[in-house]
Amino acid sequence: MQTLTHKHADDRFVVLTGATGLLGSYILHNLLKKGQKVAVIVRAGKKETAEHRIMKILDHWKKESGKAVPMPLVFSGDILDGTAFERISQQLKNRCRSVIHCAASLTFYGAFGGEPWLSNIEGTKRVLEFCREVNNREMHYVSTAYIAGYSRNFYEKDVDIGQKLRNDYEQSKLDAEKLVRGADFLTDLTVYRPSIVVGDSVTGYTPTFHGFYALLKLGHTVVSRMSIGSTSSKALLAAIGAKGTERKNFVPVDWVTDVFDHIYSRTELHGRTYHLTAPKPPLVSEFAETLQDAVETWSVLADKHDPNRADEKWFFLQFMEGMQTYRAYVQDDPQFDSSNTQLAAPHLPCPVMDRELMLFLARYAILSRFGKRKVNRAEMFPGKTDSAVILPNRSAVVAAAAETAG
Repeated sequence: MQTLTHKHADDRFVVLTGATGLLGSYILHNLLKKGQKVAVIVRAGKKETAEHRIMKILDHWKKESGKAVPMPLVFSGDILDGTAFERISQQLKNRCRSVIHCAASLTFYGAFGGEPWLSNIEGTKRVLEFCREVNNREMHYVSTAYIAGYSRNFYEKDVDIGQKLRNDYEQSKLDAEKLVRGADFLTDLTVYRPSIVVGDSVTGYTPTFHGFYALLKLGHTVVSRMSIGSTSSKALLAAIGAKGTERKNFVPVDWVTDVFDHIYSRTELHGRTYHLTAPKPPLVSEFAETLQDAVETWSVLADKHDPNRADEKWFFLQFMEGMQTYRAYVQDDPQFDSSNTQLAAPHLPCPVMDRELMLFLARYAILSRFGKRKVNRAEMFPGKTDSAVILPNRSAVVAAAAETAG
């Protein structure tokens, strides 16, 4: 049977929200690389226009691949901004092939009427209104696996099963997914539920530093007052309130994008829900040990003779204070069923988030000063000219880089 795919040779647009986020920027590049016509709604920055923000993303991809992709149609505005949708509706009436709704607020807690409720619920309402206005019937909605809340097992068919949720982010995303599922005018709805999306497993790159990186950054900041060997991963586990036997479901953005692209490009795979989750997530104890190794290797620690250096008790108190927002983050994750994903993309197994890969991602974050400076390939791959060469030997690269740093 011939596989059905989207036809690219027409005059219709794919409308993408969240194009400046980690996953959204990868999806944008893939769409443009395949010759699809794309329209994006992007907020202007404090010192940058919406167009310039997109140009920076495309410039990154040009440097990575050596190939330029065309500029998408950029509409300056917020998904909460009705005038932005009016402008795009006027231009794309009956010219919208599909909508990929990837924009979301990752704020864990907030007063109702603020974030994450505004972006995740009101923003989704606006996107649905836009779909109806331009006669779009196909939506690809990026939800989250964490609508599972405290569930021990959560299946792709599950939505609201009475689960208790851990924070406002999870509640707002569950409510938003229910809104999308309730839009009866959508005849082709595909829902993607990634877990905790981290950087690129091939290059280490990430433009955003949430979740995995927030704890790494906290450790990186705190150890600047400490000398090597003055703390331990056990102290870190105690500070974050974990036993170490919990599991955290990290997934690399390049893998999530590849699976998304495979499903999106094949209409026979549409209409289902897909958990983009890792079958073998790491233990929190492994994450804590990796975090300690990373900051002791690449962060700037205090000299052991520095009279102002701090001890492990100080570290514990500082980390405890900084961890308040992320307390729920280190609790044990549910077991996520991913039967649909495995059936749809058996040729795309999820990379194992082992110590080597976590160190690799941590190295990029620390070298980039968490997004404040650019990291070139030579820094990530000492002595190598092609990143693909080192993929089977990432541990050797990390070890060599650590020796160079030391």
